[in-house]
Amino acid sequence: MTDPIERRLAAILSADAVGYSRLMSRNDEATVRELDAHRRSIERLIDTYRGRLVDAPGDNLLAEFPSVVGAVRCAVEVQRTVAAANEKLERDARMPFRIGVHVGDVIVEGPRIYGSGVNIAARLEALATPGNVCLSDFVYQQVRGKLDAASRDLGEKQLKNIADPIRVHEILLGEGPAAPITGRGEELALPDRPSLAVLPFFDMSGDPAQDYFSNGLSADIMTELSRIPGLFVIAGDATFAYRRSGARPVEVARELGVRHVLEGAVRREERRVRINARLLDGSNGRIVWSERFDRELEDVFAVQDEIVQEVVTALDVALVGGSGAFETRKHLRNPQALGILYRGADLMHRFNREDMREARRLFEEVTRMEPESPIGYMDAAWTHYFEVQRGWSVDPEASLKEMSRLAQRGVELGDVSGFGSLMLSHMHLMRREHDAAMALSERALAERPSCQGAFGLRANILNFSGLPEEAVPLAQQAIRLSPLAQTFYPEVLAHAYYLCGRLEEAIEAAHRTLRLAPDSVDARVLLAVCLVDTGRVEAARKAAAELLAVDPGFRIRRFARCQPYRDPLVLARLAGSLREAGIAEGDGAPAAGGELAPPSTPSRRRIAPRPRR
Repeated sequence: MTDPIERRLAAILSADAVGYSRLMSRNDEATVRELDAHRRSIERLIDTYRGRLVDAPGDNLLAEFPSVVGAVRCAVEVQRTVAAANEKLERDARMPFRIGVHVGDVIVEGPRIYGSGVNIAARLEALATPGNVCLSDFVYQQVRGKLDAASRDLGEKQLKNIADPIRVHEILLGEGPAAPITGRGEELALPDRPSLAVLPFFDMSGDPAQDYFSNGLSADIMTELSRIPGLFVIAGDATFAYRRSGARPVEVARELGVRHVLEGAVRREERRVRINARLLDGSNGRIVWSERFDRELEDVFAVQDEIVQEVVTALDVALVGGSGAFETRKHLRNPQALGILYRGADLMHRFNREDMREARRLFEEVTRMEPESPIGYMDAAWTHYFEVQRGWSVDPEASLKEMSRLAQRGVELGDVSGFGSLMLSHMHLMRREHDAAMALSERALAERPSCQGAFGLRANILNFSGLPEEAVPLAQQAIRLSPLAQTFYPEVLAHAYYLCGRLEEAIEAAHRTLRLAPDSVDARVLLAVCLVDTGRVEAARKAAAELLAVDPGFRIRRFARCQPYRDPLVLARLAGSLREAGIAEGDGAPAAGGELAPPSTPSRRRIAPRPRR
């Protein structure tokens, strides 16, 4: 059987020396020496920003980065370093570079990467003025406000051998000032309570295959901290965006709007683990607290507990009811099971069907190794939910039943994390049992008062239950807790705005989602519907065509089956707008109640009337 092609999403940097052939014809030895010197400087910067040099043929360089911000910061530093070196040379002997940065799907073959993402980065590089950096629009949206540099919008460009035009922005490093990359110029206000971002702990083993352990440790510490009342903790999906970015803690604190940053490093040696952790003041980088933990691997949970307790003390936060906050992790004592659990979590959050199924297999292995621990059951339950939510399940009702069984078993075994309530509330939502879903989501919010998922999930349930006005502030809070990785939460916010009749705000939120996740089907649906409802039918039809380009099999009836609205009139209204936008019906009229359960009693609130045209 042929092995599946390995793919991944990466930030890609393509660089090219300008005038290399001309310089070679004048003085080949001096040109080769100069190019080698530039390459050594560029390779050091790529390493500094946690990138990987993929290839360096002739006068070109290609590198990939796990962080968009890291890739762009590296590109800017490369241009500044090259410019400083060129200043020492005669003008006609200087060798400037062009650089392009794009984020895209790449095919991995050994150390090489291929695909349209690489091609687009190369085309962007060719558009750059020597000494400058060209960015695709998606990259630009991620770095606005994060760079001390000016930029200009080059508009949409038709790139060679690329089907659709791409909006391009140029960072101006070799020219005079232009519009700064600052977005709206807004800074996140500091919360009125102790606030914290936990950076991914750095793995010191040098083996990328071991990253899952340090990532899992960081996630566990973050989870425990997020359950402490009175403490504002930034979500993990936001802070993990800084993994290998090279960003300083002061920059992280400013960008995320928090007062403190926790960072650390992990080294595993056979059956021992050493963890260095420190808490820094986000305003000046001053170390508030630091500690080194050297333990047997079996004691890793005790180390996690110690770090959390020390941080809480350093922040002077009262542990209200915190005595039970560490019970969940104490249930899992087998260090081998811990490694398997972290490996499964790493796979689950890649959100593709194959990795999700392998993650489930690993979580089931954890339950066999530690049958009395709630943790493996809880994580296995999540995989069933994602299968239903993403449309991968052949039998959604059977998946929900298994999800319920696993979650209930976890609760029986003493789970106090709040994940049980989160899972069961969404199971009730998918079955159109809205009152039960709302009650459980409220409980989850009380159990996890700093968890972006609890806010976002409850907002989602309120939307489908006919209470979108109450959903708006909760979705906004979920976004605030996860300011750098906003995909699901802006979708929920756009949905709430649509249901409230705040259509222009819904359109803006949908566009925001699509800048972060261009393949978001839900955001494209909301965009098409809102454009119809505001009288922009031609624009709506264009949005519908883009929706079908992302999901060619999209039909109204199929979509309706997965929409658990309490009030069938809301779904009928939405389906009507989709028809007007040009979406085909499918195999019949839209199903108001879906196929998992019959529709419930209509809600006590109605969607706002469509504006007159």
